[in-house]
Amino acid sequence: MVFDATGAPKRQFVIGDVKVRAIEWIGDEAILLIRSETGRTGFRFGNRKREWVRANVLPLSESSEVVSVFADQNRIANAIIGFHGVRQVDGQWKGYFGGFRMGKRSGEDPRILDSAPALFEVDLRNGKAEQIAYPAQWPVLRDWLVDGEGKPAVTLDINGETGKWQIDGPGGQKLASGISERGSVDLIGFGAAGDTVIYQTFDEDEATAKRFEVPLAGGAPARVYETLVQQWVSNPYDGRVLGVVDKSRQPRLENADQQASAEKIFELFSRVNVSLADYTPDLSTIIVRTSGNYDSGSWYRVDTATGNRMIMGLERPAIQGQAIGKISTFEYTAADGLDIEAILTLPPGRAAENLPVVILPHGGPTAHDEPVFDWWAQAFASRGYAVLQPNFRGSTNRGESFRAAGDGEWGRKMQTDLSDGLAALAEAGIADASRACIVGASYGGYAALAGVTVQNGVYRCAVSVNGVTDLETMFGEELSGRRDIFMNGVEQLLGEDADLDALSPRQMAGRADAPVLLIHGRDDTRVPYAQSVLMEDALEDAGKDVTLVSLDGEDHFLSSADTRKRTLIESVRFVERHNPAD
Repeated sequence: MVFDATGAPKRQFVIGDVKVRAIEWIGDEAILLIRSETGRTGFRFGNRKREWVRANVLPLSESSEVVSVFADQNRIANAIIGFHGVRQVDGQWKGYFGGFRMGKRSGEDPRILDSAPALFEVDLRNGKAEQIAYPAQWPVLRDWLVDGEGKPAVTLDINGETGKWQIDGPGGQKLASGISERGSVDLIGFGAAGDTVIYQTFDEDEATAKRFEVPLAGGAPARVYETLVQQWVSNPYDGRVLGVVDKSRQPRLENADQQASAEKIFELFSRVNVSLADYTPDLSTIIVRTSGNYDSGSWYRVDTATGNRMIMGLERPAIQGQAIGKISTFEYTAADGLDIEAILTLPPGRAAENLPVVILPHGGPTAHDEPVFDWWAQAFASRGYAVLQPNFRGSTNRGESFRAAGDGEWGRKMQTDLSDGLAALAEAGIADASRACIVGASYGGYAALAGVTVQNGVYRCAVSVNGVTDLETMFGEELSGRRDIFMNGVEQLLGEDADLDALSPRQMAGRADAPVLLIHGRDDTRVPYAQSVLMEDALEDAGKDVTLVSLDGEDHFLSSADTRKRTLIESVRFVERHNPAD
């Protein structure tokens, strides 16, 4: 649904059961719908499944037709490999997308020509595409920044084998360069005045992220934004950085007037967890999302000049108020003395004493949980469980040194951080440590399985959704002796010369000391479905209690409503069977 400035409906689009990944405004004329579909890569890329990104222009005028980016073109593959913004050039709206060039030899079908995308400018009125920058060739990886005039003004090249990188400005002038073993360099955007570029690097020695600003005309880079950045705030139509939202969810904007207005707005929501969801380019109107205690997700549109706010909608109208389990931050100390912060959700209507527990580690593992409404945690809490979501070492939002503390700790301290949280809950009198299950998805699914194989004697059951089960099968190719930034990144996570079998739940299946539920999407392109099949076979061969639930048509992210609900039902039912709340 599209609404006008008064909140009145303007147009509705029926898009069916598609996986929407983002919505971008094209001025006041249309919206850009970015979605994904699971498909095969073709013979050039090994015929593997991949989540292909595609885009449609949905005009607000009913007399204009929907435009599909890169569709029905014989020289560009029908897939978007990177979105680089929307710009208004000479009064016309253009979109900037990475795409694979197509071509053919005599008698052959069209095929992808390059291993990396070129940059195309697309007329968003009719879909006409024009190449404006060439692709890199392996081992070089390339990214661009498109300026307000629609020009690829900044190019970042990273050598995938050596980690050498270079940022070039207009005309190919070198602006900055260096070496990053893991290729940890990112273009952020243009400076507020438009005559500089902001980029980010990761210092492996200091375990810290650093941001720099350098003039497009050349000069010495200067450190900027020396804070924990939660979100970058940029003008969507010229790529200029307007400021950031920091870890405390407070805005830090370059313009003093905008900063003063934003502070007043955030003060209106000071009693709830608030995030900046979207904004007009001049920040005169913003959309905020709130979530937390008594709030299962609410959206507001706010006039920053007057402070007037209008509720746009509720995410879960049927789950409000006291039906929501109390959410708080729970802090404890790991066995080696490291301070850990976790999110604790308690069952509504029950005393926080001697409760059964669900340990719910997040995925990533470079991610983190916050004190907001979590549908999975709340489902378990509604059945009488205390739910602990530890932000174990390696998690984000605590600084780079805390994230780096997880390097090489898969199945080791990242795992014991979870059971240390359970022990701390029991010591506080909140939980009964003998009545605990562990549940997770992706890396959290790995942690759930490791909790009953690599570890023993802690949990009554384990639920893994789209989880990694065999590290050699999953990462062995990256660790097979080749030296590049991808291998360095995997080695960083798992540890140099790690014994992958000793850390793999599949290889340790004979040690499983609790029933296991495996749930996996057949279309998972991040962690292949085969990972759970291998785990099921290993547990069955070892005579262990295991159930595999296959989700047809589902990807890694539980994007479909039906299979997401099934995941919820199956996981709650399994935990209730093996670890009853009453």
